[in-house]
Amino acid sequence: MATTRLRRTFRYPADSDDEDAVEEGMDERDQEELITSLSSHDTSSTKLYTQLLLLLPLLPALLYLPRLFAFRTILPSLAAIASLLASAYTLYFLPLPPVSPSSSTAQHKGKATARDRVTGAKSFSFIPQESQPVPYLSPETADLLRQYMIPVNAALCAILCITELAQRRSWGEGMMIGGGYVPGFVLTFILWARRELRVVDLGELERLRYRTKGG
Repeated sequence: MATTRLRRTFRYPADSDDEDAVEEGMDERDQEELITSLSSHDTSSTKLYTQLLLLLPLLPALLYLPRLFAFRTILPSLAAIASLLASAYTLYFLPLPPVSPSSSTAQHKGKATARDRVTGAKSFSFIPQESQPVPYLSPETADLLRQYMIPVNAALCAILCITELAQRRSWGEGMMIGGGYVPGFVLTFILWARRELRVVDLGELERLRYRTKGG
C-alpha cells in the first residue's frame, strides 16, 4: 500500500490533465484576455521579424545600383534588382494564409523557439495574417501579382544562375554582389521565412472556446 501511494504521489500529469486544469481554472473573461494578449504579442513580433527580414533583399538591391552605370553589367544588374525587389514584395505583401492549429503545430515550433530566444518568453501564433494592401494598384492588378510574382521571380533567378554557370566563375564570385546566385539565394530564404511566419487561425481557437463553453 505504501508503495502504491508513493507511485501515485510522483505520477507525472498527462497533457489532458493540464488542459482540464486550464479549462477549469479559466473563466470566459480570462480566456478572452489570454487570446487578446497572444494576438497582440504575435502581431508585434511577426511585424518585427518581417521588417528585419526585409533588409535581406533590400540591402543587396542598393549595392547593385552602382553597377547600373557600367554598360557591361547594366542588364544583369537590372535583372538582379528586379528579383530582389520582387522577393521583398513577396515577403511583405504576400504572407501565406493562416492554417488550422492541428496542421501547424509542428511547423510553428521553430517559430516559437526563435521568438523565445529574443523575447525570453513563451509565445504562440493564433491570429490571422491578412495581405497588406498594395499602394497605387487596383485589386485586380494586385491579384495578378499575387498569382505570378513568385513563378516569374523564380524563372528570373534561374536565368541569372544559368548565366553565371555559362561564365564559369567560381561559387564565391557568384555569391558576391554582382554574382548571379545572390537573387536565387535571397528568394529561397525569403520563401522559407515566409512559411515560418505563417500564423494559426484565431477563429479556430475562438470556436474551440465556444464549443468548450457550450459543452
